[in-house]
Amino acid sequence: MNSEALPYPRARQLTVAGCLALAALATAVVYVCRSTPYTMVLFLGGGSVLLLAAVLLFAWTIWKDLRARLASLVSKQFTPGEVIYRQGDPAEHVYVITEGQVEAVYADPAKGEVIVGRLGPNEYFGEGAILSRLPRQVTMRAVVPVELLVIHRADFLRLYASLPRLRGRIQAQQDPRKGLVNAARSTS
Repeated sequence: MNSEALPYPRARQLTVAGCLALAALATAVVYVCRSTPYTMVLFLGGGSVLLLAAVLLFAWTIWKDLRARLASLVSKQFTPGEVIYRQGDPAEHVYVITEGQVEAVYADPAKGEVIVGRLGPNEYFGEGAILSRLPRQVTMRAVVPVELLVIHRADFLRLYASLPRLRGRIQAQQDPRKGLVNAARSTS
């Protein structure tokens, strides 16, 4: 399964922070190579200001990134029978069940609705369609009142690309039918 390459949105700020830190380091190198009162002032004054600016910019960038990631996790509640997404819908989110139970329903033209599986707390769904870039293969609906953590596609792909253990766990649980709930994960 391929995850598409997503550029880091704050790469420019981190690059500037790195350049400021290198400039601060350069003042230290100048002072070590040529110790004069002028280079000492340059190192103590200019180097300190550059290093402080680099640290502040780096901290600001990390803070903004953490806030954006926390904002990307949204909690949603669904009532029994309420549809979370329908078969054929585009894949925009991954869902983690915090409370309740959901069922995967496949609309078979010959048999009608077929319940493929059920998932409960601490299980997730919706990742297969995102990773395969296919529309949703089943309809997911709440069996009982359910609370879900919803992760947007772009944030999920960043996590998937940067966390090898998560990637390995998801790949181990992928169903060969690309998107249908894995029978080993169901609780029916």
